[in-house]
Amino acid sequence: MKGNTDHPRVFISYSWTNPVLEDWVLNLAERLTGDGVKVILDKWDLKEGQDKHVFMEKMVTEQEIKKVLVICDKGYQERADKRKGGVGTESQLISKEVYEKTDQEKFIPIIREYDNQGAACVPKFLGGRKYIDLSNEDTYEKNYVRLIRNLYDKPELKKPPLGAAPAFITADEQIELKTSHKVTEIKDAITHDRASADPKTYDYLDTFITSLKEFRIASKGEPDFDERILESIERLTAMRDDFINFSFTVFKFKANIDLDRFHNFFEKLITFQFPPSETSYTDLDCDNFKFFMYELVLYFFAALFQLRRFNEAATLINSSFLFRSSRHDTLTAQSIIIFNRYIRSLDEHRNKRLALQRVSITADLIKNRAIREDITFDDLVQTDLVIHYITRLECKEYFWFPRTSVFARGAQIDILERMISKKHFEKIKSLFQVSSIEEFRGKITKNAVYENENPRNIDSWNYNIPPLTGVIKLEDIGRIV
Repeated sequence: MKGNTDHPRVFISYSWTNPVLEDWVLNLAERLTGDGVKVILDKWDLKEGQDKHVFMEKMVTEQEIKKVLVICDKGYQERADKRKGGVGTESQLISKEVYEKTDQEKFIPIIREYDNQGAACVPKFLGGRKYIDLSNEDTYEKNYVRLIRNLYDKPELKKPPLGAAPAFITADEQIELKTSHKVTEIKDAITHDRASADPKTYDYLDTFITSLKEFRIASKGEPDFDERILESIERLTAMRDDFINFSFTVFKFKANIDLDRFHNFFEKLITFQFPPSETSYTDLDCDNFKFFMYELVLYFFAALFQLRRFNEAATLINSSFLFRSSRHDTLTAQSIIIFNRYIRSLDEHRNKRLALQRVSITADLIKNRAIREDITFDDLVQTDLVIHYITRLECKEYFWFPRTSVFARGAQIDILERMISKKHFEKIKSLFQVSSIEEFRGKITKNAVYENENPRNIDSWNYNIPPLTGVIKLEDIGRIV
């Protein structure tokens, strides 16, 4: 009967103490029958000439009877404890089943009455068992639903599937994250609509920034410093995965997001791409963070796209980010492309040192590290290209360069291809900062003119970046209503 809707067979055990109780039991049996439960009741199924003791034993021990509902009132409790009458015989049979059989869930105490001390009238052989209370009119309906769910094995709350161990547990080098367990606390606060949800979210973001400081490394002029960059990136995996889990939790379960906090968080991330002031750190020493931020941003927006939080993604992708670097004391504004910087230690030094002749070591590394099931490498490539198109349509000299597109040959960009549906276009139009299909087509046409006047020669760089009009034809946008 596990997890299906087959009609469950149940036997109702009760004491004939008074007509009121008998009517109550009969009404319960009739309602259960109306809800698809095959009820076995003595008033219906015990015929003249049948041995009532044999009938009771069969009901208690028969495998086809999945549940036995024991209606507990003062009369039943007294007779069962003193082994009186039919109830006494029946309780002896149940006791044997309860204590000798493994399927103890078969017997469900149904509380009909409480004693003078306020204790449920439960016989000793069922003492300590979890019961269902049908004694109170105010809670009867709620608990009746619990009973039905139990009989059909359809509990209201299901145990979640077992997940994978957190990255900080499985990492070769054990990393203790300061954000550990915060995601679980945040999910609990959000799903229970607690006032602590926002403060816990802000605390996570602040703690994440503080924790990153522990991953700073400094070169000592060694020729194979790229190895240390790779080691640091590997150690940062636990931070990456924890942030992905955090992002999925917040944007999946929370309707209204304080995007200013996330914007501020990303601004704080930028500072790790530059050496701290008045130190011996160099730009090369920050390459682990440059890679980390490029990868983190890809995962973050891939998660938002997957959750269809396009408006939130649009706000952040099209924002300006303010920061101060160690070289420039004045406040600097930059677009989303600040999180996509060339990683010299990998794509230049390592590539040459080991004669790898790879188009992009960064892209290779992101591909090799994409081992999560919830966000695949294809998801990352698509996200990379979508951000590229968004920024490129702004007709500016610099735009987001999709490094993972080296693996994009024949890739399908689902988010963009679905723009053949007008309904889908309406959902994602905010990404491109347009309000209509006509405006979007005009923006693409204007960009084509700009590209013709300002050729980039991207195709000669051995990447596979399809033109936007190769992904979705202008005339196809919104053609399906």
